[in-house]
Amino acid sequence: MRDLTDVMGHFIRTLIICAAAAGLAACNTGPQGVRITNGGTSATTDKTPVPITDFNAEQIRAAISGKTFQYTRADGNGFITYNADGSFSYQDDVKGGGIGKWTANGTEYCEVFGKNPPECGVFRNTGDAYFAAKSRLVEMKV
Repeated sequence: MRDLTDVMGHFIRTLIICAAAAGLAACNTGPQGVRITNGGTSATTDKTPVPITDFNAEQIRAAISGKTFQYTRADGNGFITYNADGSFSYQDDVKGGGIGKWTANGTEYCEVFGKNPPECGVFRNTGDAYFAAKSRLVEMKV
């Protein structure tokens, strides 16, 4: 009789494990991978991609004046606020804070950090960020 009890106990444990595995498998029917949400909605959108656009001086001024951006550069990361008078202030994650000047002329964008020489280049919009000389800028929405 003891053998039958051992067999039945083993059978019941196996049945419970199989039921738990089936229950877990049933929970795994949705999309795989990490999903990031934005305010309860999907962070990915069905928007049409924006073509990369080089900005002229007027578009540059409209894009950055009075706004704060998170920047990424080869030599640092942080936050920068552009003023309409052509000045800016920044706070680098490692180097600390400072001020500088920016200009836009034709299709050329230039910025000067402190006493360093000007960094000039094309100002581009890629749809989700701007590229200004050597910086990638993402607008901070308040």
